[in-house]
Amino acid sequence: MRRIIAVIAMAFLTTLISSADVAAQKVKVSVTNIKSAKGQLILAIFKDQQSFKDNKPFKRQKYSKATLANGSVVFSVPLEPGTYGFSVLDDEDNNSKMEFNMLGIPKEGFGFSDYYHSSLTRPVLADFDFELKGDKSVVVKMRYL
Repeated sequence: MRRIIAVIAMAFLTTLISSADVAAQKVKVSVTNIKSAKGQLILAIFKDQQSFKDNKPFKRQKYSKATLANGSVVFSVPLEPGTYGFSVLDDEDNNSKMEFNMLGIPKEGFGFSDYYHSSLTRPVLADFDFELKGDKSVVVKMRYL
């Protein structure tokens, strides 16, 4: 009897694990135009405009620049299907936040998923969001002011 219960439990766990693997998609993120190997990259993942406006990402992850080559770093992010927008901070001083000068202009690099922001005003999520339905690649070109 114990053996039957163990087999049923194992089958259930295998089904649960494999269905979780199917649901997660991989987003390959290529961050380009990085000016130095100092510090770290911080990826903020947003699901809606309000969370972006409030700077409260759904998920935040830190990435080393140890693999920096020709101003680029590539990493992969597993996510469930949905709509997302990525912002990346080049946190050169490793304090995990954007630094601004006295005029409110960013002192560190920033970038967005498949969108190069050339304005001095903050973008809206619709400028850089994307639909994730399967494995995807996005490019984040860093900008320094």
